[in-house]
Amino acid sequence: METSPNIQGEEMGQEDTLSISVLSGLPEGCPQGSLTVKVPRTASARDLLRMVCTKAQVPMLPSYGLQTIDGAVISLDTDLVQLHCVQKKEILMWITTDHGASNKCCNAFWFMGIISLLIAIGGLVTIICLYTYEEDKVQYAVIFDAGSTHTSMYIYKWEGEKINCTAVAIQDGAKCKVHGRGISSYANNTAGAGKSLVDCLNSATDRIPSDKHGATPIYMGATAGMRLLRKQNPKASDEVLESVRSTIGGYPFKFGEPERQARIINGSDEGAFSWITSNYITGTFDVHPPTDGVVPKLIVSSVGTLDLGGASTQITFIPNRTRGMPEKEHFLTDLYGTNYSLYTHSYLCYGVNEATRRLQAVLVEVANFTTNVSSPCSPKGLVVNITHGQLFNSPCISGEDAVLNYGRAIVTPDHIDQEVVYYLHGESNATECRALVTDFLFNLSAPCPYNGSCSFNGVFQPPVFGDFYGISSYYYMMEFLNLTESDTVNYTDFSTASQSLCAKDWQEVKQMKTGAPQNLPWYCFESIYIDTILVDGYGFDPNSTWKGIHFVKSISGVDAGWTLGFIINESNQLPTSPVDRMISTVLFAFLVCLFICFFFLCFCFFRIARRHWKSPNRSFYTKRQGYGTLL
Repeated sequence: METSPNIQGEEMGQEDTLSISVLSGLPEGCPQGSLTVKVPRTASARDLLRMVCTKAQVPMLPSYGLQTIDGAVISLDTDLVQLHCVQKKEILMWITTDHGASNKCCNAFWFMGIISLLIAIGGLVTIICLYTYEEDKVQYAVIFDAGSTHTSMYIYKWEGEKINCTAVAIQDGAKCKVHGRGISSYANNTAGAGKSLVDCLNSATDRIPSDKHGATPIYMGATAGMRLLRKQNPKASDEVLESVRSTIGGYPFKFGEPERQARIINGSDEGAFSWITSNYITGTFDVHPPTDGVVPKLIVSSVGTLDLGGASTQITFIPNRTRGMPEKEHFLTDLYGTNYSLYTHSYLCYGVNEATRRLQAVLVEVANFTTNVSSPCSPKGLVVNITHGQLFNSPCISGEDAVLNYGRAIVTPDHIDQEVVYYLHGESNATECRALVTDFLFNLSAPCPYNGSCSFNGVFQPPVFGDFYGISSYYYMMEFLNLTESDTVNYTDFSTASQSLCAKDWQEVKQMKTGAPQNLPWYCFESIYIDTILVDGYGFDPNSTWKGIHFVKSISGVDAGWTLGFIINESNQLPTSPVDRMISTVLFAFLVCLFICFFFLCFCFFRIARRHWKSPNRSFYTKRQGYGTLL
């Protein structure tokens, strides 16, 4: 709202002019104090205002107005005569309009300061988000463990960045159990081997993000069951693998080298990969094994592994010396920038299932192939039926592997039909069972060509020392004997539990709890077998080194098998996915400095705006020379 000055006039005796005083309270740069001007009687309030500005030598601004002393607004178009300014002296009050007050809040510097602040905040937030944003570099791998009795699928993942070319991998979710038996059981239905994997492959497709499928390598490692099938029936073995490769190739995963990515792995690799898994999980890869001539400590920085499967068994550890180690037992690997030299050996046909088959064949041979056979290793009152074909059609019984492992193969009479059934009658005789195991399943007296450094069958093995993880059937036996309250088992407790088990008859044994009831007839044998292979075979002393064996199913919640170690070792060959930032570090630093400058500019604008808030008119007045005269 525009205001005007109060007016008092005094007529000066001149009929055509008026002498009027105007009182101003405006700031510096505007008319100051009391100003007296002479104007024509016919002049308007605007003419009076112009004369005042001319006398004060300041420009006339639209914000100037007039009002009476009592505050009444005077329109600039009003004639002075109408204000009763004739024949008497008037006093005028000169003030600004509300335009100046509004500038206190809305001058341009406030606006420019706010814009600068928004640019600074928005810019910094944006570039920080762009710089810190990292594309999802998680990599995945799928691996099938195709064992002799069953197949399981595992998914592993790791960040794209690796440590010295080796991935820091973890298991992603629970394993997927393939329905049915191991793929080696599909020798007569090879197409079924691939079909058996479909459910788990579908699960992997769902669990791994779709944008990662093409970069996710997939593997299958077939172990001892397929090793035996390859010896027994190479054609069927090849067809089983082709079925598996064909099925896997139909999925969107990275499978560019089918023959390498789905293959039969050798026993030494299986043992070494289990060793990698165990030591990786326990964080013991900073290894400093004892040197020659130094008595090893009972606890060292690495752990060995003992894996007892269905068709084979492995032992792997870092020896106290590698001099003279045969190449076939020597495994070298580079993990996280460190080279490791391992001793590892796999004994084909020494898994619990094949060892049990070998025992039964020996019992039939000792009985001269009669149909009724005494079985001291199974509980009294139990009769086990098995056909001739099921028992003797195995490379571990009558092939060259039997000669290599046991020194001889069992030769069966030609006239015996494959469908002949043998009846094995349990006797619960632990002493005779142990004699059969040591005399027929292990060649403990075989010559050792390595200066006495052998296990059994004349196989080279350095002395065992330190800690070992006993996994797979080692653990399941201790669990069945109720000895897994602690992961270490006292040898005396184990021996006592084994003897007690072997003294039970079938009525007692079949009441015992187990997750594998089909194994109940042979648990006595397995306990004696484990005792023999660990003590007499590998050389674990019941009073010392036995105490370093930890019987475990998992380590820190992770399955203690060979698949994780395989992926870790394989990751050395996989490409690294570097972290690509959306903006470079140099550009990021430049933009940070730029937007900080906007913060400074914002501060300057706000400071100027505040100064003009206190003196709102100062920045709006521009001096102009003269307005002319009225007279």
